[in-house]
Amino acid sequence: MASSSVDLVFEGFDTTDELGDVRAEVPEGLPDIENDELIKGVLTKGVDLRQYSRQIEQELNDLEDEQLASYEEHESALFELDSEIKSCDEVLENMERLLVNFKSSLGAINNDIQSLQNDSLSMSVKLKNRVVAEKQLDKIIQGVVVPPDAVRLICNGEVNERYLECLIEVNKRIAYMRVHSKQHKRLKAFQEIQPELDRLCFRASSKLREFLLEKINVLRSLNSNAHVLQSSIFLKYRFFNHFLIERHPEAAVEVRDSYIHIMRQYYLDHFETYQRGLMKLERVVADKADVIGMEESNKLSLFSAAKPVVRDKANVFNLGARASSALIESEDSGPRAIVLSIASDANEKYTFEALFRSYSLALVDNATTEYEFIMQFFVSPKARQRITGSDMARMVFSHIFDPSMRVGEQFLKAYLETTYDALGVLLCVRIMSQLASELQRRQVPVLDSYVNSMNMLLWPRFQAILDGHIESAKRLASYKAKSKIDTQPPAIVRRYAELASSLLRLNQGYNTHVVALSLARLRTEVQAYLTHVADGSSDKHASLVFLINSYDLLLTVLYENGFSEREEEVSSWKQEFATTVMAFAESELEKHFGYLKLFVVDAERQSDIAQISADELGRTASVFNGEWRAQISAINSSIIQSFSNFRTGTEILHVVLGQLIIYYTRFHSLYDKRIARRAASASEICQPVGVQTVMVDIKKYRNNF
Repeated sequence: MASSSVDLVFEGFDTTDELGDVRAEVPEGLPDIENDELIKGVLTKGVDLRQYSRQIEQELNDLEDEQLASYEEHESALFELDSEIKSCDEVLENMERLLVNFKSSLGAINNDIQSLQNDSLSMSVKLKNRVVAEKQLDKIIQGVVVPPDAVRLICNGEVNERYLECLIEVNKRIAYMRVHSKQHKRLKAFQEIQPELDRLCFRASSKLREFLLEKINVLRSLNSNAHVLQSSIFLKYRFFNHFLIERHPEAAVEVRDSYIHIMRQYYLDHFETYQRGLMKLERVVADKADVIGMEESNKLSLFSAAKPVVRDKANVFNLGARASSALIESEDSGPRAIVLSIASDANEKYTFEALFRSYSLALVDNATTEYEFIMQFFVSPKARQRITGSDMARMVFSHIFDPSMRVGEQFLKAYLETTYDALGVLLCVRIMSQLASELQRRQVPVLDSYVNSMNMLLWPRFQAILDGHIESAKRLASYKAKSKIDTQPPAIVRRYAELASSLLRLNQGYNTHVVALSLARLRTEVQAYLTHVADGSSDKHASLVFLINSYDLLLTVLYENGFSEREEEVSSWKQEFATTVMAFAESELEKHFGYLKLFVVDAERQSDIAQISADELGRTASVFNGEWRAQISAINSSIIQSFSNFRTGTEILHVVLGQLIIYYTRFHSLYDKRIARRAASASEICQPVGVQTVMVDIKKYRNNF
């Protein structure tokens, strides 16, 4: 049928010549022949379309037969595949049902999980609330419940370390009840336990009061060591007293008063005994007659053969080793306090400042220990008191130590009433200064009044003793001076030098105005005395030698004690020494080269050099040329005889000869100027010795001392 259709379409047409017409008549809906490569290829080759159509049809039939044969060949496999597909459909259907059921089950499980989650949250909240409630209840129970064993031990047990542990626990319950009583006042447990705790507290307070009073009474014995008992018993059980302070103030006051009464007497007895023992060891240093202006003739009494000998006269004005043996900060100060038994057995004697230092150290050491004990034992950090803990400690300490401090004051007063030892008094002042620093370092503020009262006793007496030295110097200056003077320094000079050096040593690092002012007054009076003695002599040369030797001795002692010219004391005497040496030089030149000095001074006053007499100039040069070597030798001999201190003698000789060179140089200058005006007759005037020649000869005397 297909072939017939084809035949009908293409029949009667020339396929080669009428191709364009065929293309034009292609039915609508058929493939585009021009664009079909297969048809285009067939038409191009000139193939018979009918034959080609039949070929195509045959190929389609063969393909159909081939497909049918293949189907028949695989029929069983297709049936098997169909069966498997149906089986899969059934399996998938079952899976669908299972998944649907699983989905519904998951929905149910999801609902169950949400329900469980809600239940879990509710239970968690309830658990937290119960834990919080349990903690609060446990805290309350722990805060109010006292173990029965502890109650029995508190009421009937022995006071010991175990008792202390139980009391601490009971005190915690009491403190808890006091803090939370308002917050939990409606709780029945609080209402029931409070009376029981009050009774237990009262019972414990009663036993603690008896225990502490019993231990305090042990301190009544003089043989007891209070510090050992304090550390081994009282501080170990200090919580007992803190408990009484906090829970039973009346019992605490009774314990405190009993302790104050016993310890006050304890310290008073010990310090009185120690003070009496120290007084037996005193070595007297100075008496009323030991002043710098003391005269040797006054040593004999009017009614006795001789004045009693003072046992330590060497230390009246010289400090020596007294500072190292008395001052607290000295490395060589020895033990902190004198042991009476050892000192008595060795028959040792001490100056008062050493005894005072020992007593003060004992007082400070005991006061420090006692104050620290009071702060720990009688001051409770939790107690509700109207005054602070430090004020309470001060009050207790004052009640205990006031009598002992008065013993120290009486000890010092007895010494000051009879002493004339300025160095000893000033040493005591320095001891108190160092004690004050030591107390400040230890942070013990309870002895300030003691230190102040001691200083108020010491300073007036020190001033009075120095006033006595000043008056003695004034008294010496009021005596009529001798016309014949001894050129050696008087005794007052060495005494003053040693006293001044000692006072300066003790004032180093303190710069106390009272000491400096008193020393300046004393220096003024000593200077006045030396001037008075020098002015009273008819021999000017001897007066100057006397002053120079005195000043030299003063400076020597000051230098030996390590003082330099930066000290006012040294610079003042150094200035006096230099002024006097210059006056001595002028005096020596006046004595040996007076003509030269007089000529130079008169000639320099002339307004015109021509007014100077050439004859006088020549005579002066002639006299100098004839005797200058002999006069220089005489000056050297005079200085050697006048000054025993070689260093000082050399210094003075240099000054004198230096002044001589100055005058002679001025003379040469006048000579040269005057001769220049008379050049023609220069040979008529005597030619003076050259300055260089004189200087060379002077150098020979450089090492005479």
